[in-house]
Amino acid sequence: MDAQTLLVVNFAVSLVMTLTMLGLFLASRSDRCLLHWTLAGAGFLANSFLNLLHSTQNLPVWFGPPLGNSLLLGSYLFLCSGVCHYLKKPLRSGLLVGFLVLTYLLNLTDFARADIIHRLLLNYPLHILINLATVVVLLRAQLSTMKAAVMVFVAILSLNIAQLLLRFVFFLIDHLGWYPLSDNPFIHNAGTMGILLFMLIAMTSCLLLLVRQKTLELQQVAEKDPLTGWLNRQSLTRRLDAEWQRCQRLQQPLSILAFDIDHFKQVNDRFGHPTGDCVLQQVTSRIAEELRGYDLQFRMGGEEFIVGLPNVTKSQLQQISERVRQKIAHTLFADEKQLSISVSVGCATSDLQQDWQQLLEQADKALYQAKQQGRNRVIHYQLPNLLSPMLAAASHAGSSLSGEGLFSQTFDKIPCAGSVHIRN
Repeated sequence: MDAQTLLVVNFAVSLVMTLTMLGLFLASRSDRCLLHWTLAGAGFLANSFLNLLHSTQNLPVWFGPPLGNSLLLGSYLFLCSGVCHYLKKPLRSGLLVGFLVLTYLLNLTDFARADIIHRLLLNYPLHILINLATVVVLLRAQLSTMKAAVMVFVAILSLNIAQLLLRFVFFLIDHLGWYPLSDNPFIHNAGTMGILLFMLIAMTSCLLLLVRQKTLELQQVAEKDPLTGWLNRQSLTRRLDAEWQRCQRLQQPLSILAFDIDHFKQVNDRFGHPTGDCVLQQVTSRIAEELRGYDLQFRMGGEEFIVGLPNVTKSQLQQISERVRQKIAHTLFADEKQLSISVSVGCATSDLQQDWQQLLEQADKALYQAKQQGRNRVIHYQLPNLLSPMLAAASHAGSSLSGEGLFSQTFDKIPCAGSVHIRN
């Protein structure tokens, strides 16, 4: 493929990519990163157009290579600033404009105008610097949920840095007179092809980042309760099962806290559902303050909630549960109405033998007991003592029959764990 054909292909691809980014931005104007990536595509497009013009006719000094090189640098800059906007860390517009003006003025100097090799030696370090800055920004962001898309982007940026650095070395060798390379058409065509491939893959990587972000946002919307921001009931099975498996691997306990807002129906009936919604939001917000960021928080429906607490022992769970209960009991809710609210709490801790479904059932039973015993209290699930009812039955039998031998014989048949001895 000759140089002219490469320039035409470069122009066509730049046009398609710019129009694609522009269409996406018009469809989603809130994503400012798309505007910057559109400007990056426009920079590649304008640079390709100027290269086509320059290959067929002489251009004015101020309009030819200085403007083309500034546009190419601007494309790298807007690619980087788009990434910064994507990460919610936008660059200052003044910084971008200042960098572009400085590049343009540098390309108007006598050194840059003397020879194409001079211009390449002047501009390549700037290109490399901006690409390196984009790599650093991506890696420092630590986007673990978008690792694949980030690594693709970092890889193409790294390859572009490598080819720019290699070409810089080649042209430096030529400039120093060690070996003539500037007349080799392969090197110049390779540079044009490198820009084309970089633009294609870099823009695709930008779209991958955006698609991954939208996918995660949709997943969060599907999993979260819109009123409280807690996870919804539909996500409970997947989330708790994954956390249970992790705790099993690490030999850590998993605790579950179930709570219910006491007499919540009366709040809705007396003050209306808007006030009830306000109470739900404020109660969950206060309770979340007592939890860790990675604790699993679920709204089961209505005024019923579940919290999964990994690596929390029974004694720790009792402290957390009581702290939660007291915080709600000592807080007034619904702003101007100043409502006094209480919660009943049931909790259970795993013994690494049962599964999370059993643990959830135990916490639910403990919650039921807390409500039955008067509400506004914490009940920790206790395994039923099978020995107590048997002893009671045996005692009743012993009191109704004469002689101790029959009682002793009846008790001896009770299956017990470990060594249990009853002495007269």
